[in-house]
Parts: sequence; structure tokens; C-alpha cells
Amino acid sequence: MYKHISTFAGIGLLALGCATGTSIEENIAAQDQALLGGTATLTYTSNTATNYCVNVALTNALGSATTRWQAIVDVGTGSITSVSNALKSAATGKVTFTPASATSIPDGGTATFSFCANAGSSVRPVIKAWNMESNAYASCPTNSGLLPTKASLAVVAAAELGRWDPTHDFVVVRRYLANNPNYMMIDLSSTGKARCASGCPNTVALLGQQDPSISSFISNTLFDPQMLATELVASFNRQQSKLDDLARNNPGQLPPAHKLTMVAGPTNLGIGACGPHYVFQADNLDGSALSATQAANLGNALCFNGYGSCGSNNPYVNFVQTAGGCPSGRTCVAVDPTDGDNGSSSTTTAGSAPSYPMNRAYDPANTLLNTACITSTSKLGTMLSKCAASPSTCGYLYCIANP
Repeated sequence: MYKHISTFAGIGLLALGCATGTSIEENIAAQDQALLGGTATLTYTSNTATNYCVNVALTNALGSATTRWQAIVDVGTGSITSVSNALKSAATGKVTFTPASATSIPDGGTATFSFCANAGSSVRPVIKAWNMESNAYASCPTNSGLLPTKASLAVVAAAELGRWDPTHDFVVVRRYLANNPNYMMIDLSSTGKARCASGCPNTVALLGQQDPSISSFISNTLFDPQMLATELVASFNRQQSKLDDLARNNPGQLPPAHKLTMVAGPTNLGIGACGPHYVFQADNLDGSALSATQAANLGNALCFNGYGSCGSNNPYVNFVQTAGGCPSGRTCVAVDPTDGDNGSSSTTTAGSAPSYPMNRAYDPANTLLNTACITSTSKLGTMLSKCAASPSTCGYLYCIANP
């Protein structure tokens, strides 16, 4: 259920000068202090007028062991002839190197690989960017971002609306598009807006991801806004049908009127081999604890978010009774949203440029604007805003590959 959230202070994309000596080391940590931690060095083991061989070393400054790293090295017009201890994405140009096997690199340890290439004396390799990713948490499938985004809606509704009552707080609306005049999507209802003293910026931002124009700058294989809109509308209808059926046939199973308070998060609960989670305490409106029956019924309010058989058995939403900081005698629910939707965070804490799940980070203050990143297709990129062209994306920055 998700990937590790890690905060960081700064990002630097490093461009190194060419080196033609026979024993030369390029240390990108010495050239830019805006690193996420660790160092990367390139050392020549041979260097002639027509070819060269180099060793590359990346130090792990994550604070824990990892098996995940990548390095982007520009070999220009040269052509790589051999590689040791790594996989390469290409033989020429900007080449991404990744681990050849899942070898654990301890905290403070070094990942090393080497390669040789044919090239003229004026063409020599340059480390453009690199990173190491924490594997403290397992990665989970995202279904093009659909399931974790639905879980993210559960988090923001709990935090900003203070409850899970989707059939009252959300509404199906029609948005006119030139190529689809009947484009249906979910928006905050008048009731939901009335509960938003702060304007519910996170809820609005997530609902804005139904905007099909997002597809013009982020691949549908990573995130499909039309799939999200279609599924949210279908989920809303399933939620309404679920409640109508309970009201007719099993009123004792209707979800209770309740209020939600975040008591922990992000925290790793180890549920489904993934984490971290946000944990919300659910109480009656008067502050008293839910009964066991009420606690079980609360899940019927999360059909919209994919919980249980009514939804899609969304693995990013899970009930817990006592784990994760839940006070004794209280009912808590753990929700595990995808990284990037609820904070300007990255899965990377060591290197020169991070990678972002779905190539985006929620950063309304634009603190990451114009900083370096590595795209999901292992290309050098820059964190940019699409707010002016697509207002529904305001609050997010996107990792866009450099020309």
C-alpha cells in the first residue's frame, strides 16, 4: 500500500565538465551542495584517444539499507561496449544505469558499477543525476493511480471534511468538453463546500485530477484522469445503491453519524506488506466511542473509496482496531494514500535529483518549482507548474522531461 514518504531539503541537478586525463575523479558532491545526501564519483581506469573505461560509485546516505538506485550518465556520441554490475538503458547519449541484481547497499555503503565505451578524446562521460530510493516499504501496484487516489480522497475527506459521508459531501456533475459534451465527474456538493472552512484545498486538488487535459503532460500509463472520473462516478453510484439497499433491508448496518480525528501518520503498520498509513480515530458526534457494531458499519461509508466488496477491495484502505497509535477502546481506520498526493515528498532521500510517484508532488507553496527530478522513464526533468494552462492542477508540480 504505497511507497516511503521522505522529506528533503534541496535538490541540485549537476552538470560536470569533461575530463580527459588518465586518472581523474569527478565528485558531484563537491560541485553542488544542494544534494539530498551522499556522493557520486566517476573514476577512469583507462583513457586513450579512442576509448575509455570508468568506475562509478554511489554512496548510500538514506540512513538504512537499500537495493534501489539509478544513475544517469551522459556519454554523448560515444558508444558503450561493456557494462559490469549494472543494467543500461541505451548505448549512447544519456544512459540510465540501474542495479543488475537486488544487492543490499548498507547505510554508508557504496553501490559500484563500471563500463567501457568507444569515443574520441573530446567525448567523455558526465554524471548528470543519480539517486537512491528507500525500500523500507514495499511498492504496490497503482492501477494507473486509481486506487491510491481514491484512498487519498478518503484521507483528505477525513482531514478537511471531518467525516466519510460521500453521498452528501460529493455530487456527480457534467462538464462540457468539445470532444465529449457529457463528461461526468465528481465535485464537492454544496453540503461539502459548507463544511470546508479552509476551502478544502487538498480535496479540490485531488478532484481536479479528473481533468482530461492532464493527459497532455503525463502519460496515461502512469495516471489516467478519465479512468479516475469514470470510476469515481461509478463508485459514487455504488455507494448510493449500497446505502439505499441498507436503508430498505438492513438499517442496522447503516454507517453511524461520526467525526474523524487523525491520530497518527504517516506510519508503517505493515498491513499488506506496505505503508505508510494515516490513522483516523472515529467517534460518535458527542465524542463517545463507537460500539463494535458501529465500528463495523463504518466501512459501509467507504464503498466510494473502494473498501470492501462494494468497492474494489482497495488495498490502500484498511480497518484497524488497536494498531498504529489508536487509543485504547476506540475505533480507528488506516488509509494509505500514494506518495505525492498529500505532501511535497519524494521516495528518494539520497542523490542529486529525486523521482516522484506519478511524476508529481503536491506543493502549493511551489518550494520545488524549477528543481531537478528524474522522470518515471528515467529522463532528466524539472519540476514545473501547469496551473496557468490547467487551473484544476493548481497546487501540484509535475516532473517534466527536459528537452
